[in-house]
This record gives sequence, structure tokens and C-alpha cells, in this order.
Amino acid sequence: MQIESERNGNKYIRLSYNGRNNRGRNYYDVKIANAAWLSGVLQVDYDLMYSDLSTGKDGDIQIKRRTGPGSSETTMVSRFGRTYNNLRWYEENGNDNRIKDLNDQLFTIEAEHWYSIKIIIDLDKCMHSLYIFDRDTQELLYYMEPEATIGSSNNINMITFSSGTDMCLDNVRVYNTDYESACIIGSPYLESATKNKFFMMGLNQDGRITALPAGETTWNLETPRENVSVDSETARVIVGSSPEPGPAVLSVSKETDEGTITAKYIINISK
Repeated sequence: MQIESERNGNKYIRLSYNGRNNRGRNYYDVKIANAAWLSGVLQVDYDLMYSDLSTGKDGDIQIKRRTGPGSSETTMVSRFGRTYNNLRWYEENGNDNRIKDLNDQLFTIEAEHWYSIKIIIDLDKCMHSLYIFDRDTQELLYYMEPEATIGSSNNINMITFSSGTDMCLDNVRVYNTDYESACIIGSPYLESATKNKFFMMGLNQDGRITALPAGETTWNLETPRENVSVDSETARVIVGSSPEPGPAVLSVSKETDEGTITAKYIINISK
């Protein structure tokens, strides 16, 4: 592990590879003392950059509970990593799933480019979510509703960043969180003959993006506009070739075990 600097003076960690295939990987562990195991809703935020995309499965982030030194004494709860220039997410059955972008195409990462990752795990309900943003533009690149975790555990005592390539980390933050309110993310300006996707997310007490509980969502356009419609299940707003211009209110309602969560968002439609 070494500390490097960007041109603007910002410092970050680089985990480097020694060239011996699967041997000699480097690890950066965030360990939590047994007396303070994290439970409840855990969130891991960090910025990630890969310098080398020429190797196979590599650069894992593993969130787990370890009770001893051996692999049999480790419960892997959530895992995220890279396969060449694709990112992958481990599903409930332990198989990896290559991540697709918001257009349902394989998400392709760029070398020497920073991404902001958010992994949110509800340890009581054994559910986890994942969000990926472009670090510089803060554009949402990937969104995953809560899904079942790999292994069941109601507390976590270790997070491991492992690398067999050059993997860079910055702004690593591990903390307990919960949502305070809901928000809608998407473009506020919609032009004619376009299709636009919107997403419902949570905000915690610090105003950071976090996950909402699992549930069924219903989208609605409260201000009807001619040649403008929204799919109530997918949140895809379709603007026709000759839409009625002006502002409109997009609303969403999510039914969860904790009650109904709602949010509203103003969109502006132009010809």
C-alpha cells in the first residue's frame, strides 16, 4: 500500500500488484473491535479507481463477519469487485453478476477514472443495495434495489479491500445509517421525443444518499401534459414529438413494511 497525490494535492491509497497471478495480493482491512460490531443498517462509502484493467476477477471489496483466522470461520455478507473492464456484484447464491448500466447494457469502467461507490446493508433484514456515481460529475451510473445478502449475519466486524492489480481508494467511510426522507434523482429538463428514467432514493440525517427499505413503488405524473406519460412501475417518462411544454410534478409512492414513503419532483418539459 502506498499514498499518492493528485495534481490538486488530494491524497489517496494505491494497492499495487506484484505480478504473481493470484499470489501476493494486497489487502487493506477496516477492522471493527468485537465490542463494537456494526449492526442495524451499515453503509460503506468510498471512491474507487483502477489503473490496470488487463487482469480477470480482481479488486474485491468484501464485507464480512470473521470469528477466526480461517475461511470457514468467515461469513461473507456482501461482495463487490471487477472482471476486466466490468464491475460485478455477488448475488444471494454466491454467483457473481456483471453489472449493467441504467440503459441495461454492461457497465464498462475506464482506467484512471474515479467512481463513487455506496454499499448499504440492512443487517437485520439481510438485504443490501448498491449505487455507483461518477465521482467528478456526481452522475448516477448504477442503481440496485435491495436484494438478499450472500450470507446471513446481523453484525459485521471486518471490511476488506483486496487487490491483485492497481486499485486506488479514497474517502473510505464506514458508518451506521438510516433514511430520514426520500428523494427523486433524474434530469429536471425533458425535451421532446425522449425517454427519461427516474430513481427513488433515501437521504440520511446528514443529507447523504442512502437506501430505502424494500417495497413496491408506483410513479405518477400529477400534472398531466399532452404527449407526456410515465410508466407507473419503471419510472420511465416518455415525451412525445409534440409535447405540451411547461413544468410538471412527478410523484412516487413506495409501500414498505415500515409504511408508505413518498416524494415529489418538478420536471420541465420543452418542445
